[in-house]
Amino acid sequence: MKITRYLLLSILPTVVMAAPEVHYNECKSSFNYLGADYQGTTNKNNAGSQWCYLKSPVEESSWGNVRVETIPKFKTISGKTCMAPSSYMGEQFYGCSSRNHTTPWCYIDGNSWEECDPIPPSELLSHTQPQQSKRLDRVALGSCFKTQGDMPDALSRLIGHKPDLFLWLGDNIYADTTDMSRMRQKYDDKKLNPDYQKFLEAKIPVMATWDDHDFGQNNDGKHYPKRAQSQQAYLRHFDVPADDPRHTTQQGIYEAKMMGQPGEQTHVITLDARYFRSPTFSSYGECEGASSSILGMAQWQWLEKELAKPSDIKLIASGIQVLPPLYQGRAKNKYCAYADGVEFEQAISNLNESSMSGTSYESWAEMPAQREKLLRLVQKSINAGHTKAVVFLSGDQHWGELLQKNIPASDKYGKATTVYEITASGFGQSWPYHIENPLRLPVYADSQGNGRFTQQCHFPAKHKGKSYKSCLTQDRSKPWCYTQVDEQNKGNEAHWGYCAGNGADIPTGKVGIVSKNISQLSTSDRHLVNKSGSNYGMLDIDWQNREIKLSIQTADEEAVSTVIKF
Repeated sequence: MKITRYLLLSILPTVVMAAPEVHYNECKSSFNYLGADYQGTTNKNNAGSQWCYLKSPVEESSWGNVRVETIPKFKTISGKTCMAPSSYMGEQFYGCSSRNHTTPWCYIDGNSWEECDPIPPSELLSHTQPQQSKRLDRVALGSCFKTQGDMPDALSRLIGHKPDLFLWLGDNIYADTTDMSRMRQKYDDKKLNPDYQKFLEAKIPVMATWDDHDFGQNNDGKHYPKRAQSQQAYLRHFDVPADDPRHTTQQGIYEAKMMGQPGEQTHVITLDARYFRSPTFSSYGECEGASSSILGMAQWQWLEKELAKPSDIKLIASGIQVLPPLYQGRAKNKYCAYADGVEFEQAISNLNESSMSGTSYESWAEMPAQREKLLRLVQKSINAGHTKAVVFLSGDQHWGELLQKNIPASDKYGKATTVYEITASGFGQSWPYHIENPLRLPVYADSQGNGRFTQQCHFPAKHKGKSYKSCLTQDRSKPWCYTQVDEQNKGNEAHWGYCAGNGADIPTGKVGIVSKNISQLSTSDRHLVNKSGSNYGMLDIDWQNREIKLSIQTADEEAVSTVIKF
């Protein structure tokens, strides 16, 4: 999604940009640029100035111009000293480069060259694996990891929460490549980041899935040519035990773990929405129409079996969002899954969403029949008594939000059920624009100040000619909203109420916290956080009172939360 946001970093610095001046000690010992491995520095695409990628960002830059006098001497395998610099095909590099060779080399005089002495690899810390016997009281989640902005503060605050489990939900690195050495290096660079090392040192148990930029390339799926090799790079990074079938017999990275003891069990299911995925638009491969699949046959069969296992709570992780409805701002026949439109339209209608429009970016809704299948299987699991609550966990979008979907009753799958979703995305990311989504958690209000918060606010609503997407602060002493609007979204002056605040009882449970700064954190209602820089999600499970608090956290505070019963 949003490829323009990643294009700059993938070519940096092929255009001259302002970058900090640094000592060589701040450089990575090795890095890859445009297919070549470097030990040292290069002036390639930087107007003659030597540069390197940095161990940690300086002035929010991932690279820096290196003071030449600080660059050490480099040696070849025979102990000879590399020229400073070596000049080759219009490029000058201090140290060694693998350009047009399999391993890094340098000139030792004007005519002779040798391969360089290999740099011993840095020792990488390992991710901690979950213990399935341990009860989950706190689960945290995040995605879209960039070493920029307020990422260090957000990651530090997350570590301080001491979650029992953390889920990485995709775009865990930005590789966008078919070069597996580059992908492995990107993963290793993440582990070598000082802030991420603190996360690893905290030994927070981890589960994960991937999305497009760590799976392969933007919006890619089953046609990505290196998906098997990418799976092995993923398993290596997350330190998946050698006896895991994903190393040998299983295609795709999906898995499930039952955490805790009977009566206090959380079933954590991570889906792979990339490995088997059909093209969503014709630009990503030949359309498959009504045969389009997100999970593929084997994973669907596996998921049905998992959903039939009893647990108290099921957490279902997906790299892309599940609950937002289809974006209807483009012609439906542009979607690969449209075909003749019959099944496509019927799936939307079955979920009472024909008049809704959601995010224009990637989501399950781009294949409505696949999304309905997932929701109906979850509905079946709830109605069969296999679980009491289902919360989807997702990333990708570069914002955080809390969502709720009421799945209509079905003769086949049983009575109407309600499911939830936390989207948390990401570290060092933000997307401060208007984002459509009618399925965020409702904001509740009382009736003209009577203190009973049973009415849903209507957003958007017009008041005195101006449209509002969140609770108003004008004309009354506390935030309020309209609970009825006309066809033009004009508020009915007789139907208004004060918005439910911290701790208020609401039909689905109660309000947790709403930040005093929520208007600075969101472009819409309180359940969207897209102006904070970093965000991550959290679930706090109160087993005694059978409550789950769903929250979006920032580097500074708990931005918004709600408590549901199970």
